[in-house]
Amino acid sequence: MKRVILLASAVMAVGLIAPASAETLNVSGVVAPYCNVNLTNVSSGTASVAMVDTQQIANLRLSCNGNNTRLVTTVANGDLLSGTNRINYGLEMRSPSDPAFAIAEHDTNPIGGENNLFFTRQHNGYSQPIANGIPLQLWLNVNVNDAGEAQAAGSGNFPANAAPAGTYTEVFTFTASSV
Repeated sequence: MKRVILLASAVMAVGLIAPASAETLNVSGVVAPYCNVNLTNVSSGTASVAMVDTQQIANLRLSCNGNNTRLVTTVANGDLLSGTNRINYGLEMRSPSDPAFAIAEHDTNPIGGENNLFFTRQHNGYSQPIANGIPLQLWLNVNVNDAGEAQAAGSGNFPANAAPAGTYTEVFTFTASSV
């Protein structure tokens, strides 16, 4: 009996002496910021345009996980160029998922400035659809009336359906950023 009491006393003493144990685990992770715009239907960065009417030129995808997303669409010349000949066009950006990025059809102009050689559009605040990626569509109307548009001396400005033969080009740049 003495052994049982002694053993029970030892077990109780160990239980009272041993401190309680606890562990804390802090878990953290980083979501890297990203903001980009990509061509989705033009793999080479080059597209051909039929010289008639209004037509879709490119599909884009805009993705940004910042608090404010800005898209700047820049045109190099404001017209399609072939030597000194110009084809006047109207640019339109359709944004079926977020109207903040839409550009109503607008006659670009080589004079420069906002709404002539570049178009800035912005969505304020965080947007999960934008973080996931939203579609954009670039459209051109190549038969815009060119009356009154300033042009370089010696150049001709034509609608596509009345332009001299030649290969006409323009360069579009799309820049996405979080501001």
